[in-house]
Amino acid sequence: LAIPSWAGLGYGGFQGAMAYQGVVAYYYDQLRPNTAVELNVCRWNQVAADVIFRGPQRMDEHNLQCREHPRTTLADGKTPDYASNTQCEDCRNTPIASVRTAHYTACKKPWECQIAHPRVPRDKRQSHRLQNLVNVTYCMDLIREWFELRKEFELALEVASEGQTRSSERTGGYEDQYFLGSCRKAGKYIPIEPLPDDFDIERMFGM
Repeated sequence: LAIPSWAGLGYGGFQGAMAYQGVVAYYYDQLRPNTAVELNVCRWNQVAADVIFRGPQRMDEHNLQCREHPRTTLADGKTPDYASNTQCEDCRNTPIASVRTAHYTACKKPWECQIAHPRVPRDKRQSHRLQNLVNVTYCMDLIREWFELRKEFELALEVASEGQTRSSERTGGYEDQYFLGSCRKAGKYIPIEPLPDDFDIERMFGM
């Protein structure tokens, strides 16, 4: 099945092509060429994981490595300059206050109401993550941050709608230290109250 995607130019066929990964590639290749800059992946689209596949034998060997294959070479023009490739932070430990946007694929989606656990490599259950791939404690802190932002968003909705929509009572009771009352049990998420049909979302942003 051919999927032309984004203006029919072929930005598809890979995970995320219909969303963030596809539109960003299309935007900077086609609409604003030669304007892209490389951002710190621990702060923008933070996956909170070791993004280099090292295999089971090298899972502990992060060594602040930026890329699997260094971009620069030594004076001979051939030998990879590995020394220059060890100046990146470990995204599994980046302070959450420094994160601008987060991508929850590795740490799990917050609305799935799952507690992340270390797993053995052959255990494919969704709620378990390789201990060395992610920092599961950090993952749960990042999930709690999502629910903190949801709480702020609900309060802003209530104010902007002049009480037409109410904040959740947050009485879920499941692992409230992470989910802040928005989960009844694993997999049982309590959604935000629907907005009135006539609500103008621009009122939230003073537009």
